[in-house]
Amino acid sequence: MKNWRGEVWFLVSVIFLFAFLACQGAASAQDYPTKKIELVVAFKPGGGSDTLGRAVAHYGEEHIGQTIFVTNRTGGAGAIGFNYGARAKPDGYVLTFIVTTLTIAPHITEGYPVTYKDYEPIALIAVVPSCISVRADSKYKTLEGFIQDAKANPGKLRVGQAGTGSPWHLAGAALADAAGIKFSSVPYKGAGPSITALLGGHLDATITSAAEIFPHVKAGKARTLAIIAQKRFAAMPDVQTSIELGYNADVVSWRGIAAPKGTPQNIIEYLINGFEKMSKEKEFIDFLESRGINVQFVKGEAFGKWLADKHGEYGKIAKMAGVALKK
Repeated sequence: MKNWRGEVWFLVSVIFLFAFLACQGAASAQDYPTKKIELVVAFKPGGGSDTLGRAVAHYGEEHIGQTIFVTNRTGGAGAIGFNYGARAKPDGYVLTFIVTTLTIAPHITEGYPVTYKDYEPIALIAVVPSCISVRADSKYKTLEGFIQDAKANPGKLRVGQAGTGSPWHLAGAALADAAGIKFSSVPYKGAGPSITALLGGHLDATITSAAEIFPHVKAGKARTLAIIAQKRFAAMPDVQTSIELGYNADVVSWRGIAAPKGTPQNIIEYLINGFEKMSKEKEFIDFLESRGINVQFVKGEAFGKWLADKHGEYGKIAKMAGVALKK
């Protein structure tokens, strides 16, 4: 009888313990957030990632209910900031502004310490497609004309890009493979220098993000031959995509938000809801559109699948471009 009573009391104790823990979890969810939230940007102030990251912090904090402050933790092609954010305490108070580099660098950089798998995905915020552009006075009026000349003169056309292993390097490799052409890929330290070289007459074309070349197209100094992606670029709606033109090349630059692996799901859901409200706010939309960028909000598990797909795609392109690590 005593043993039976002991077992009953043990079971009752276990039930009360689980009930207590469940209540504590609910209380934690209700209390979050109670202090400022850090948003880690893995690149220098003033760049595209930093500018959009600060916009997310500024417009997002109203919907999250706490101050969101940005810290720039730079170095190692984003590795320092990404690794810091991934290894932070999973309590919702350190978030990371993850970007395209996270789905490319692990394929091309020996010992890169972090991948998308080290995070809980919150939301994709924006996508900017790559594109191929020429000077306004170039003889190339269409992508087809450029491709025909490249086929007739293999390896002779000089095409700038923002550095070996950059999204724009991969975009060029993908386009060249899809079109069956070869050109001389000229790396620069960023899209800005490659655009300067193009406008100075030192290149036949350059591959950049559509947002970066757009001001020069608008000013009548450059002409974009094609968007290297599935979807057209909102700021240049008349420019066809590589997919529309029959070339299976799709490389985009993306920006999103993530939390350390193991962050409680109720906190993730709270953050998703807040940032989703931000994504619909007119001022935030206007800010992005002023820079030629459209909001593309994908949340939670769907964003996680999107990251996995891009990781796989960019790994294949890096291998094709000859810059992937040998395994």
